[in-house]
Amino acid sequence: MKDKIKNSKLYRAMPSKLKNKLLNRYHKIKKDGYATDENSDYYVDKKCDKLRISFIIPQPIIGSGGHRNIYRIVRYLANKGYDVTCYVDPENYDNPDYVRSGVAAYHKITDNFFDLGCNIIYGLGNIKECDVLFATHAGSAYTVRDNLHKAKLGCYFIQDFEPYFQPMGDGYIGALNTYKFGLFPITSGPWPLALLKRDFNIKKGEYFRFPINTDVYYYDKKVEKKENRIVFFAKPSMPRRCYRLGIDALNLVKMKHPEVEIVLYGENGSHYNDVPFEFTNVGLAPTIEDLGDLYRSSSIGVAFSTTNPSLVPYEMMACGVAVVDLDFNNSVVSYDSHDNVTLVDTTPHAIADGIINLIENKKLKEEKIKNGLKFCKQFPSEDKMCKLIEGYILKEYKNVTGEK
Repeated sequence: MKDKIKNSKLYRAMPSKLKNKLLNRYHKIKKDGYATDENSDYYVDKKCDKLRISFIIPQPIIGSGGHRNIYRIVRYLANKGYDVTCYVDPENYDNPDYVRSGVAAYHKITDNFFDLGCNIIYGLGNIKECDVLFATHAGSAYTVRDNLHKAKLGCYFIQDFEPYFQPMGDGYIGALNTYKFGLFPITSGPWPLALLKRDFNIKKGEYFRFPINTDVYYYDKKVEKKENRIVFFAKPSMPRRCYRLGIDALNLVKMKHPEVEIVLYGENGSHYNDVPFEFTNVGLAPTIEDLGDLYRSSSIGVAFSTTNPSLVPYEMMACGVAVVDLDFNNSVVSYDSHDNVTLVDTTPHAIADGIINLIENKKLKEEKIKNGLKFCKQFPSEDKMCKLIEGYILKEYKNVTGEK
């Protein structure tokens, strides 16, 4: 079928963009839903009259919040009329879950997230000239460094401090070195930028707050809050969320206050098979609306991170939950002040004491809830977050080039 399309006289006479559209349509009807032809890239058919902005992106991972953040800004810029191109890193070619063409990446992203509205090219061997070239993770920073001569500005979209994800060795050093490439950092939250300025003497950079979906995560006085319900963001598969530490601490809480209900969620419920106390197993909430309902019915939320926090503690706060996190690695930067959150030392007893203090001191708990709600009001919508990032790009581009 594909050969018949390519060999037809009508096809050969078509403009290149129209050829791409036809082949894209052919790929859509492939049995597995994703194309495997490595020479097939996806191109949008539209006129762009603004900056050429290219992103080096990792292989799409279904359900990844970090990937969704990348896609948000890509879609926003494409919709605003910028000439946006995403280059997909082949990474581990043998992984059966990985795409092997730009068209396949288009379908996987569109089917599981949304249509980016941009060009999607598979492979990193032919990065074209552009105005702005973005790294989106440590591996892609090397590609940007090696292709900086093709761009007027190199940027680095940083969502966490990636060296912490590696054992001390080559991987750690490799990720660490990316912060020495001179790329302009735009970070998710203030914590990564503060770390870069402190440890790498980086003078320039910007950050944005996480976007909170206030249609889902909101405080409702009419909803009955269970004063004895503690909800724990429990991720045994993700070491930086300190699952074991949380279980040990909550066991101490349950011993002193057996009346409390402890809810575990955030991962497949079958993974919670080593819990020494009675608990409610939510596992993976069916929808984000269910998650919002869970938060609104809870009084205390436990959400740990030893690096950059996820959206979870802020979404809890937006629903009127008193949040407990670890007082570790300058984590207070992520919450602006100790007034907005309960930060506890990194031992089971210290964590338990912090939670028990909130249980027994209702005035303190209500104060934390009130401050958390006020703090979260400064968080942007998705559109405002993307507009802020757009402004950072344009400002730095003007600083570097002198162009308006």
